Amino acid sequence: MPRRAALLLLLLSTFAGGGAAAATGSPPDCAIPGDCRLFEAAASQGIRIGLFDSLGSPQRERIVLAEANAYTNHGFSWNVLQPEPDVWNFAAVDPGYAFALDHGLHQTGLHFAWSQQLLDDLPAWVKEIDDPSQLRAELRERARVIFERYPELDRIDVINEPLMISRGALFQNHFYEVLGADYIAQLFEIVDQEAPPGVELFVNENLTEYFPAKAAGLVALVHSLVEAGAPIDAVGLQTHLLFPMEPDWKAYQAMMEEIAGMGLAVFISEIDVPVAVDLEDRFSVQAERYRRAVETCVNVPACDEITVWGVDDPSTWLQWFLEPGLDPLLYDGKFERKPAYFAFREALLAPEPPAATLGLAAIAVLLALRQSRLG
Repeated sequence: MPRRAALLLLLLSTFAGGGAAAATGSPPDCAIPGDCRLFEAAASQGIRIGLFDSLGSPQRERIVLAEANAYTNHGFSWNVLQPEPDVWNFAAVDPGYAFALDHGLHQTGLHFAWSQQLLDDLPAWVKEIDDPSQLRAELRERARVIFERYPELDRIDVINEPLMISRGALFQNHFYEVLGADYIAQLFEIVDQEAPPGVELFVNENLTEYFPAKAAGLVALVHSLVEAGAPIDAVGLQTHLLFPMEPDWKAYQAMMEEIAGMGLAVFISEIDVPVAVDLEDRFSVQAERYRRAVETCVNVPACDEITVWGVDDPSTWLQWFLEPGLDPLLYDGKFERKPAYFAFREALLAPEPPAATLGLAAIAVLLALRQSRLG
């Protein structure tokens, strides 16, 4: 077993099983006539719905097109797109980019920069660069190539998982070591200078729903970027609910609200909810966790997208990262909708969003910042 998987399994075993909250597996009555799709249910809330798929399966693609209006393209990872200094692998990006354009899907690209403790996507040749000027030049060239070939990309994460696994401090990764402690602001400036008008730039982070120090660290990081005038538009919260314990949903919403209060969009970028095979009433527990996550996004007016990190259980990345059988997605192996699907949709069909927690002044700031990014 890879060491990263062993570490996460150790963390998983540290916590007791989650409580089994009631959740129904039968479809609710749709506010929209008929058996409304997820993106239709989300429309009244101003939220986009994404179902991540690596393409290649007609059945999965059919579900994506039926249920979603957003698409995440994972082929931008550096070791995939440019494995050698003069070698570009556009085949990893082109099909998904065309798929999103052909079907009018809002498209997010992952990742521009990613250098973390457990996982990263840096090719060996980039890790060997120790000259700041050379690394900046390679980053600028990477941004130039990406946006020249993919000018209609809607969002891209400038930095993925910059914080330590369970703490709020920056992980001192390769970019930190070569470019300095302000490397994230530098990355945003580089990407912004090459990006077409309207492309939204964001930070993407994980596990903030479990570790209060990490949530506080993310808020502090984002605040420092805004204060420094970095061209940041949004924050993605991955929301991989990997641990059996229940997240602190009030704290999760409070974090979203703090980010929104800075005039930024916030969104759930990679949600999945694995459940242990021996957990009693496991799919009811799973459904309730999806419900709570969706409700949180609905409660925050600046939350504009929820992307589920896969379509059907056998296609999940957790099959290799942790272990098979955790069944974290909305569809089972027969492409049947699970209780989680209906809980997800029911949460989107709330009659009215709660009273806005984002003040009018903050909304005005958000609109002004977006307008300035559109040029």
